[in-house]
Amino acid sequence: MTDDVIARTEQGSLRGVRDGDALRFLGIPFAESPATAGRFAAPVPHPSWDGVRDALDYGATSPQPDRGITLIPEPIIPGENELNLNVFTPDLGAVNLPVFVWIHGGGFFGGCNASPWYRGGPFARDGVVLVSVNYRLGAEGFLEAPDAPANRAVRDWVRALEWVQENIAAFGGDPARVSIGGQSAGGGASATLLGVPAARGLFRGAICMSGSTALSHTAEGVRAVTAAMAAQLGAADLNQASLEQLEAGAILAAQEAVMGAMMAAAAQQDPAAVAGLLGGGLPLPFAPWVDGEVVTEPALPAAGRGDVKILVGATANEFNMMLLGADWITAAMARDGLAGAGVPGPQVAEYLDRPGRPCDVVGQAVTDRTFRAPAQHLAETAADAWTYDFRWSAPAGPLPGLAFHCLDVPFAFDNLHEPGAAEATGGAAPASLASTIHRAWTAFVADGDPGWAKYDADTRTTMVFNAESAAEQDPLRMEREAWPAGLRHPSPRYHHQSP
Repeated sequence: MTDDVIARTEQGSLRGVRDGDALRFLGIPFAESPATAGRFAAPVPHPSWDGVRDALDYGATSPQPDRGITLIPEPIIPGENELNLNVFTPDLGAVNLPVFVWIHGGGFFGGCNASPWYRGGPFARDGVVLVSVNYRLGAEGFLEAPDAPANRAVRDWVRALEWVQENIAAFGGDPARVSIGGQSAGGGASATLLGVPAARGLFRGAICMSGSTALSHTAEGVRAVTAAMAAQLGAADLNQASLEQLEAGAILAAQEAVMGAMMAAAAQQDPAAVAGLLGGGLPLPFAPWVDGEVVTEPALPAAGRGDVKILVGATANEFNMMLLGADWITAAMARDGLAGAGVPGPQVAEYLDRPGRPCDVVGQAVTDRTFRAPAQHLAETAADAWTYDFRWSAPAGPLPGLAFHCLDVPFAFDNLHEPGAAEATGGAAPASLASTIHRAWTAFVADGDPGWAKYDADTRTTMVFNAESAAEQDPLRMEREAWPAGLRHPSPRYHHQSP
């Protein structure tokens, strides 16, 4: 890597470096550090600087504990300002290149923009400017307090998109050709932004991978989390002033305790836990919600406005792995949980008739309820939408035979050569499939069409990605009918834990 390059943004000049097919600029601050502007305040633009600022290394990540090995390799980088982004561009002298803004996943409590799976060289090679964004996670991003601005992480996403409008031309990008996208929480973020008035006009397309309408909170859930956090912190109530006075470590410890209590409730070996997973989906203690000011409407009605094209889908076995060893689940628990969740009788019977153990049935149903059916419903609501279902699975590796959560990410980025990808895919990933998916993502960002027929109520065309990929008509009929649109998460359940 040689050849320093200089980009001139509205805030000042940046020094990047050539990295293969891309010119790479890392750790660019798009907002002032929360350490100075307020960890529970709305983001504000970063001030200008004199001279040339190095953009050679990844910036700080949002505070989070080191959870060791995760599905996607994600370093934890210390520092004061997690509100930073990276830019990968083919040519600073280019004009009007399409732009893809990537929002990372991690359940809204983990992850970062520095994963090697998110390196933008292949996008730059194919004429797309890639921007990858960090944002505030967990309590700092989403905890509701009476006088603190709601949905601060959503405001971070909007501020990053504003930065793109102000500066992307300096990297060869066209501010009128911006698409957003993400996987898991990042896919949920992209869907959430459909219902954010401040984000309108800042992007024209959205790619929601393994995260659409189900990865969000309700007002009841938000209040339950706030009460649990207050109990952990020993506070009668929480407000912005009191939260700003707390050490970041104390906030993080309380957050982890609340998350641990929620996960413990979901992991109980009893019928109530099965019913809770099927009735409420995966528990998310921190997530965006319709607060009426920043997020004014859910993604489904927002998608119906038709001003944003949508590409949405999931992997076939997203979170089946969470119940692989749950042999305590009986067929009666699965049947009663499905029926209690509102699944119609014919679809309950179809689930139970499938081969596998009851825990496999419940795991697949949780995947369908949380990811696959909501993707179909979002596409059905949108005026211009395309859907896919990723079904390739590795014969070896950590989860052989499953198209599990995150497995499609290195295919979409065409980054099968990056660290961790071979381990996830068992070293058997077909390069042709990565080329097929990456080409579709690039085409959608560039031209608003991934290359197969739109989703409509008559054909429900869905691209099935596999060793041999093909578009099929209504391949997820059963899953879509089993889990109708509009399912809501109940308030989270907690086991009592003293702070």
